[in-house]
Amino acid sequence: MNKNNLSIPNSIFEKTVGRKRSTPVTVLIGLGLFLIPMVVGYIEYGLPELFIDNYWREFFIYPSIIFYILLIAPNLTEIEDKVIIEIIKLGDLTDEKIQQIHEDAHAVDPLREWLSIVFGVVFILVLFGDSIRFDLRGIILLLFSLSTFALLSWTVYSSMVSVRITGELLKQPLKVDLFNLDPYKVVGKSSLYLALSFIGGFSLSLLFTANDLTVIQDIEFWLINMYMFILPFIIFFWNMYPTYKIINSEKKDALKQVGQHIRRIKDSMLADTNPPIDSTSLSKSLQGYLTLEERLEKVQSWPYEVSTLRSLMGSILLPVVTVVGQVLLRNLLGW
Repeated sequence: MNKNNLSIPNSIFEKTVGRKRSTPVTVLIGLGLFLIPMVVGYIEYGLPELFIDNYWREFFIYPSIIFYILLIAPNLTEIEDKVIIEIIKLGDLTDEKIQQIHEDAHAVDPLREWLSIVFGVVFILVLFGDSIRFDLRGIILLLFSLSTFALLSWTVYSSMVSVRITGELLKQPLKVDLFNLDPYKVVGKSSLYLALSFIGGFSLSLLFTANDLTVIQDIEFWLINMYMFILPFIIFFWNMYPTYKIINSEKKDALKQVGQHIRRIKDSMLADTNPPIDSTSLSKSLQGYLTLEERLEKVQSWPYEVSTLRSLMGSILLPVVTVVGQVLLRNLLGW
């Protein structure tokens, strides 16, 4: 098996949403997604009123989110494969073993995929069931909202499952240099991209739903959307957890061994031996192990750089900046 070509689309998601598409195909999909609501909006309100009276918001929010997911999904799959390649480089695995691990980890149960889609559909029906209208506008909005939340639920499920292959690889014998964790930091970067993808989708939705600055002063806004602020952190650390476990385990073992050496040297220094032990040599050894212990304690078990976490925390402000920016732009343009 070619270690640099590990993309095996076994799940329905990878075969459809997560597959690479050419630019013309992507453009055509985007045009189709936006053309349908624009035609319906034109029939319902007329073209000028559609934009002047802000009816475009309710028509374009769902196509925008769908198109956003279709854009980022192939990149998420590609980044996952890069993580796989970097981790494989740390071990001595046969091609057959790599193939088996990859296929097993990617063998997503189709039933669970369909259940995640159904969950998104049921969520919308429960949330907006009482307000469904069966005219042209209502039917189109219903179909787009059902498609959006079904796709969103499916994407979340597929993203959470994707961590399985990393976990399976980390169960194999791998080289862990606690003083050079750069090969593992690719996991932190992929986790950041995954979290930022969800933040981007959330910010995009606010472009269409936030009409004025008072929304960020409303406690209900924060209560309803709090999970969207917390979710990126959950995704960020959940995706890194298997890597954290192996690094932390290696760190604990190293500290335990160093601690045993330190205790043995201290016991030797206190022991009354004949002939006397060279205390100078023991002191140097003790100092060396104490320095090593101090270095090991400073090793970070979570495989991310400070700048990575700083980027994640800074991005949390993006939804609020989005609301303020789009409201100020509307006021400036007189929309």
